[in-house]
Amino acid sequence: MGKASSAKKVARAATTGGGRTSQGARPWGWYSALAMVVIVGVFLVITSRNERLSAGNPATADKPRAAAPDKRFPGDHWHAAYGIYVCDKFAPDIQTDRDPNGIHTHNDGVIHIHPFTRAVSGSKATFGAFAQTVGLSVTEDSVKVGDKTYKNGEKCGDKEGRLQVLLNGKERPGDPKEIRLQDRDKLVIAFAPRDAKIPEEPPSTPNLDNLNDVEGSPGATSSTTQAPNPEGTPTPAPGPGIPGSEGAPGVPGEPPAGSPPAAPPPAEQSPTGTATTIPPPPPPESPPAP
Repeated sequence: MGKASSAKKVARAATTGGGRTSQGARPWGWYSALAMVVIVGVFLVITSRNERLSAGNPATADKPRAAAPDKRFPGDHWHAAYGIYVCDKFAPDIQTDRDPNGIHTHNDGVIHIHPFTRAVSGSKATFGAFAQTVGLSVTEDSVKVGDKTYKNGEKCGDKEGRLQVLLNGKERPGDPKEIRLQDRDKLVIAFAPRDAKIPEEPPSTPNLDNLNDVEGSPGATSSTTQAPNPEGTPTPAPGPGIPGSEGAPGVPGEPPAGSPPAAPPPAEQSPTGTATTIPPPPPPESPPAP
């Protein structure tokens, strides 16, 4: 009798997975882990979708995107004004035409950013990328202007100078090369005494409204290009030596092709004040036939 009772207890324990403490228990830890995985997955999907939508919409993009010829996307075109201030005045704008990546200057105190590749787009469109392009040496505590390098502790007059960076009127600590350039940023790299009154904007700030490479800007320049003909050879613009151009040889006795029609004979005032038309001269008489 005792053995049968013991066997029943063993069988009952086996069906419950152990003692009485595990009977009817639910795996709450497993449920919690599963719910957390689902929540994180949904969050990542939503975040990724929003990033893709923002990246495809120039109105919401906050970082310049590189050109994508395969998608017929010319790339974003952003601009930031900059200036280098030494002791008590701004240094001349950097003069260079170098542009390997699509982040350069037109010698106008403006950084022009329209990336050719991803190497200088998005978070990589930094002041450091521009400095590397134009050959500007700048660190957290020094800047080179011309042949002279200004380092923290050197004199500006009778005071010690230090490197200071103003971004949109506010001091920006750290290495200026890491600054991610935004559209219409105003950047001042200054070496001056700590208590100096540093201008909040560079002198080139007005150039942001007068850019020479943005269509519709007052300073924009344009060049007219003749459309190619069906054979693919560019059609030359009218000029000397080309039929139909002023000064070009044409058919004898006929005006050059494309010339305006001949003007009517001039009018002559009669003594009474009435305009009279001078008739054209009669044609020459033909010689008599032999």
